[in-house]
Amino acid sequence: MIGEQQLFDSMQNLQIEVLYHWIDLGLVEPQRDANGYLFDDVDEARITLIYDLHYGMGLEHDSLPIILSLVDQLHQTRHHLRAITAAVTAQPEDIKVAIASRTRFVIGGGPADDAGFK
Repeated sequence: MIGEQQLFDSMQNLQIEVLYHWIDLGLVEPQRDANGYLFDDVDEARITLIYDLHYGMGLEHDSLPIILSLVDQLHQTRHHLRAITAAVTAQPEDIKVAIASRTRFVIGGGPADDAGFK
């Protein structure tokens, strides 16, 4: 965890009012103690992304919640796909082959084989 000053030291062009606005918008949800906000690694990465979107790409603050919501959805989808991959990997070979075959068929990448799916 780092404090506000450490964050500002690492992101020299970030203004305190802008950071507080991002916090008020709920784009970043740091912890808070008697000395101010505390940022974990996830907060830092998110602030870096927001900073790049706003300052680097010129996106307005009003657009950020929508963009970040989409990024969050993609992140959650990747997490789910990793869980599904782990579950499939743990299956016997014939089940893995059947799942792969059906997946190719469903996404249009090839015909289903004789795995019994129609």
